Amino acid sequence: MKKILLFSFLGLLAVTSCKKKGCTDPAANNYNADAGKDDGSCTYDPVGPTYNVPTTYEFTDANGNNTVSYGGQTARLDMLGEMTSYLKTANGSNTSPATLDAATLLSMYDNSYTGWGDQNLVNNGKQLKSKTALGDAGVQGQFETWMNEVAAASPDTSSGYLQAATGHEWTQLIEKGLMSACFVSQMTGNYLAGIDADDNTAAVDPSAGKYYTQMEHHWDEAYGYFTSATDYPTSGTDRFWGKYANNTLEAHIGTATTIATAFRTGRAAISAGETADALAQAAIIETAAQRMVAGMAIHYLNSTKEKVANGETQNKVNHYLSEAYAFIYGLQFVRNSPMDTPAVTALLAQIDTDFVGFSNSVPSINAVIDQIATAYNLTDVKDQL
Repeated sequence: MKKILLFSFLGLLAVTSCKKKGCTDPAANNYNADAGKDDGSCTYDPVGPTYNVPTTYEFTDANGNNTVSYGGQTARLDMLGEMTSYLKTANGSNTSPATLDAATLLSMYDNSYTGWGDQNLVNNGKQLKSKTALGDAGVQGQFETWMNEVAAASPDTSSGYLQAATGHEWTQLIEKGLMSACFVSQMTGNYLAGIDADDNTAAVDPSAGKYYTQMEHHWDEAYGYFTSATDYPTSGTDRFWGKYANNTLEAHIGTATTIATAFRTGRAAISAGETADALAQAAIIETAAQRMVAGMAIHYLNSTKEKVANGETQNKVNHYLSEAYAFIYGLQFVRNSPMDTPAVTALLAQIDTDFVGFSNSVPSINAVIDQIATAYNLTDVKDQL
């Protein structure tokens, strides 16, 4: 009897020890129904986002309070809009071109100006100058130099665009230059760059109507430098980056969709406490912003060639090359730009050597286009931009 029990036990032990090992969890994606012993090899599909991404840039807290605020950014877009309109009054294409006042331009820049068409801009504590190039005094001084020069040269009497003797058009240098040196610089180099260090645990000050966290607010402010429209690109495509990202670049590199989607996705992630997801979206925006500025530089270089081929006046050709020049200048202000300040300076030097001669040289223009396209991965679409 003892021998029989012993053999029975050994047989049972043998059967048990021979059971197949594997993943025994039915919820795993490598579940093995034949496995008799779990060996810790179970794998699972990544858990997807636990938050919803809205179709518009509108967010509320659990109590339904609006948590989005970027009024300061909208004010700066409005300031540059009024400054640009003022600059254009000096063009000879107007019935009575105006003489610009340097003090007016400079006060618009630092917002000591009191003559804004929108009186809400007066003494509102916001300005373009302090937000230019993350406070770089040299870059701020360059814009002030252009403002003094355009005022001294105004008005234009040639029935065209007010331009320097070299061909540079100050209005384009100031407007398009600030779109990057102020708006893109703040968007990528300030707010998005600092997101990871922001607090996202509590609302800033609910008693004052600030229902957003610090991280949510800084993300919103970055968005505000791109567009002031919550339903972009349904609206908000009429000025600055909201205009060019959609009207010029969307069909070729999807700029408007990419940036708008990333902003909404990142904001939803922040509100859900998913910081890693938000940082991934910030990286998407940064790369898209680099290609956005580069794409516009290439676009206007192509337009310059087109105007020359169509026999346009030199004044008109200069107008388009000045826009290209301003966007090239702006490349250095996008965070982690493939082209840094020395590289951008070298590009601009190729144009400054002989602005008019460069505008009429297809090989020279193509050489600059190729350098930009290669740096920003736009080679495949450079001819379509």
